[in-house]
Amino acid sequence: MPRRIRDPESRHRVIAAAWRLVAVQGIHATTVRGIAAEAGVTTGSVTHYFEDKAEVMAAVLRYNNKLAAERVAAAVGGRTGLDALSRGVEAMLPHDEHRLRWWTVWMAFWGERGAHRMVAEEGANAGYGALEIWLHHAFESAVATGELPSTVDPRYESERVLVLVGGLGLMSGGEARLLREVRRRSRRMLAEHWANLASSPIHG
Repeated sequence: MPRRIRDPESRHRVIAAAWRLVAVQGIHATTVRGIAAEAGVTTGSVTHYFEDKAEVMAAVLRYNNKLAAERVAAAVGGRTGLDALSRGVEAMLPHDEHRLRWWTVWMAFWGERGAHRMVAEEGANAGYGALEIWLHHAFESAVATGELPSTVDPRYESERVLVLVGGLGLMSGGEARLLREVRRRSRRMLAEHWANLASSPIHG
């Protein structure tokens, strides 16, 4: 049964605390007691807003997806086509410690067997599913304006970019010491990818 939320700010504080813990120690080691301590509240406060740990973790994943979506939206602004694609995709990658936390949280969920269903449900709604839809629209815009050849298949190219983003994100391994190398390699690879798309007819 959904809980009535008396104080949205307190609930958000619990979610943010759980998010920080998952980024540092993973899902398995994150407990309700630990979340309460990190948030500076009692365990009773946590259970007031959430039925159990699984419900907290679902909220953490939604929160992580929301952070990423907001960063992409801010980077893209009112841009369209290839400019929007390049800025939006780069905004997704772990090029700083804040974005590295998103990837560390995602990797924690991907690596937790019991969280697979949660990842599939939340990802389809607000994670990779939403990103794929945005990519598809951006590719359609780039084709419509002539930035990309008419032979480009927006759906196919969206899937290719998703795979590329996933690989580049995983390259960081959740390690801050690798950020510089990830930035260098991802910017080079993406620049080559956009240039190749713009200069050559691509068939899906």
